[in-house]
Amino acid sequence: MKNYTIALLFLLVISVSSNAQNTTMNTTQLAENTVRNFLEIVRSGKSPERASEFMADSVKAHQLNAEHPETITRTPENYTQHVNEFLQGYGHYQFEVTELIASNDKVYARWKQTGNQTGDVDGFKPTGLPVTEIGSAVYRVAGGKIVEYWVQIDRKGTEIQQQNNSSVKSGSSKAGLPFPDAYISGDVLYISGQIGIDHTGELVNTGFEAEATQVMENLGNVLRKNRLHYKDLVNVTIYLTSMDNYAALNKVYSNYFGKKFPARVCIAVKELPRQAHVEIAAVADFNN
Repeated sequence: MKNYTIALLFLLVISVSSNAQNTTMNTTQLAENTVRNFLEIVRSGKSPERASEFMADSVKAHQLNAEHPETITRTPENYTQHVNEFLQGYGHYQFEVTELIASNDKVYARWKQTGNQTGDVDGFKPTGLPVTEIGSAVYRVAGGKIVEYWVQIDRKGTEIQQQNNSSVKSGSSKAGLPFPDAYISGDVLYISGQIGIDHTGELVNTGFEAEATQVMENLGNVLRKNRLHYKDLVNVTIYLTSMDNYAALNKVYSNYFGKKFPARVCIAVKELPRQAHVEIAAVADFNN
């Protein structure tokens, strides 16, 4: 009788443990499916009007801005409007969920959003050039709907892209000069020499690496304006006012390429326009 009782207790423990495990798995799976569908259907801009299918009537939204953290209340209606504002600013943007990890009622998600700016966004006028936003959030799900989330956006990275795009669009770096940023001949793009001028039209003067980085960003802006990337470069010409900066230049330059680099020449010169320390001209191939 004693052994029979022990066996029953053992089976009961296994049953309770199994049920608890199944409940946890069901909760986790439900939360993951809810968030995945919310991101791919609503946040992606495909069907923002369906927000109420995945969101509770009142959702706590914790916006984790380092300088000004705040908690606001989101409803399906104002979240739909929130997504519509993205559509007004960037048209039908591309949205990719790059990470999704679920545990019980919480789901971590990271995404990448890319769209051409076609409307006013955060004080920046439309340029028609691409802007990429990287964001992440932790969502809490209850009853099959999102009830709370904590979100972080790389706002500084987005702002830098908008500033650079504005500089390219306005042509401020070439204002008053008798040449364009680039010239197309056949399948080849010839890019005029770029110096380290930021969106304000001033030369970056916080150090050589910062100036060289701005030069490479300006070069990238011209490429993106023509739907090209750094990998499409086939020849690069660099002008330095001091070869003492050669190693620092290579350090910055290497960050913009994978294992494949374009042909390159580096020339020492006495001086450059605007008292710049580095200038880069390049050639890109549309068929590269």
